Amino acid sequence: MIISIYNIKGGVGKTSTSINLASIAAKKGKTLLLDLDTQGASSYFFNKKTKKRNIFKKPSQKIIKSTQYENLDIIPADTKLENYKNELKNLIENIRSFYDFIIIDAPANLTLLTRDILKYSDIILVPILPNILSLRTYNQILKTKLAKNIKLFVNGFENKPSHKKIIKAILNLPPSQYLKTYIPKSDLIENMPFEKMSVVERFPQSREAKIYEKLFNEII
Repeated sequence: MIISIYNIKGGVGKTSTSINLASIAAKKGKTLLLDLDTQGASSYFFNKKTKKRNIFKKPSQKIIKSTQYENLDIIPADTKLENYKNELKNLIENIRSFYDFIIIDAPANLTLLTRDILKYSDIILVPILPNILSLRTYNQILKTKLAKNIKLFVNGFENKPSHKKIIKAILNLPPSQYLKTYIPKSDLIENMPFEKMSVVERFPQSREAKIYEKLFNEII
């Protein structure tokens, strides 16, 4: 199953979602985290440097790296993706049979690469912040009609009127367009970069870890 975390808006929690879902997926089956964002935030968590890798030019065994976690591999970020020419399909075909789950941390833009990410993923998860402008970007993604199975979920939720209002607006959408699980605003999640660990690994009994697992179970 290929799960991509995508939004054309940055700063919505794509990487924190990718890292935590990858941690959960690895406990259920062989998992690959594919970091296709040239900023390399997901790669940072596994001490993999962002550099020119030519991931679409090399054999898959040359670009897949192991991590310190069982059942979890990573293809670290490549700084040279601007000359991308429809190579994602071949990469996925070469590696898909080796993994139960492939988690893609997608860049926050709309390019030929992200169009292919949308096209070749089984499900697209769109994290949005609980505000109108963030919800608006989700509608912009829907209008591209590049993928059928796109679902939004709320990230950074707080128990206050303005956020509840956004939840109410989302519940008016067709049920096929959203996930019922939403991720709370949390110091544990915000401090992940300092720990260089997912909440799921660092605090497995925490409320946040359990909510991420609930989110993952809702997807599959």
